[in-house]
Amino acid sequence: MAVIAVALVKIAFFSSAPEESAALPTGEIVEPTISPVLGTITNDVTLTANVQESAAVDAKVPMMGTIDAVYATQGARVEAGDVLASIRNEKTPPAAAPTAPDANGETQTAPAAEPEYEWNEIVAPTSGTITKLNLIAEQQVTVGEAPVSITPASFIVKGTIPPAQLYRLATTPADAQVTITAGPAPFTCTELRIASGAAAKSSSAAQDPNGASGGAETTDTTTVTCRVPAEVTVFPGLEANVVLHGGVAENVLTLPITAVKGQAETGVVFVQGADGAIEERSVKLGLTDGTLVQITEGVSETDIVLEFVPGADQASPEDCFIDPMSGTEVCGMLGG
Repeated sequence: MAVIAVALVKIAFFSSAPEESAALPTGEIVEPTISPVLGTITNDVTLTANVQESAAVDAKVPMMGTIDAVYATQGARVEAGDVLASIRNEKTPPAAAPTAPDANGETQTAPAAEPEYEWNEIVAPTSGTITKLNLIAEQQVTVGEAPVSITPASFIVKGTIPPAQLYRLATTPADAQVTITAGPAPFTCTELRIASGAAAKSSSAAQDPNGASGGAETTDTTTVTCRVPAEVTVFPGLEANVVLHGGVAENVLTLPITAVKGQAETGVVFVQGADGAIEERSVKLGLTDGTLVQITEGVSETDIVLEFVPGADQASPEDCFIDPMSGTEVCGMLGG
């Protein structure tokens, strides 16, 4: 019995079966790939802005001379073409010709001619309110002076756009779609202007005749302005959302922007060959919506390209999963 007991203890605690080796990972990390597909790209550039009063417009002196009369007053409402002041300028009379000697042999001088004047007017260049008036009668003025400023009874929408986004606007749109926060229905904002660098800074200063900043402080700021229609009720300071329509490309070859190195005009994609080798290939680019980019030349629908440019920011480990079909680890897309 003792022998049987010892045998049972050995079987229970000292099994002679070999231990299984520790499980080793057999998967491999692969780069996610994608093929170009046909699609539609709507190139809308969106930016935030605010409502401001339109910039004051100067009424300039058209002729050197003397102010004969001032017809305008500070704060008055005027219409485009209204006469604000008149200017006179005395012409230089010709020298009087001497007359023949009289009976006493003395030469008489002809009487001086009456002075002659030329006239001109300072007129309002736009309708609005006179916000600056530096004119008095008998004041001497010179051509190009701006003694009067008129602020139109209108508003603009003004915002900034990152300079890099200008690549998405091959041409400047004529207008923009504007939505006022907690305001009226979206409307078309006309007379669109895009100014960058010093031009934007100069335009900003012109917004306020007292020199207050209008928002463009640095030379790398690009501003977008457009005029609010007269029938739309707005107030200075309101926030707005501005959409610039940069065009639509339909039924074109597209790739995610993550797959292209370079986002404007030209770029590089990384094409995977049948043997798995990666080839850098130059492509030409069209419109982009910030997510997809149009490929106009360089690849076809049958090509396979890396979904992410090598060396660019990759997906975090949390975005990786093991494909149950192949046993490989895939990153950069959701597991299903």
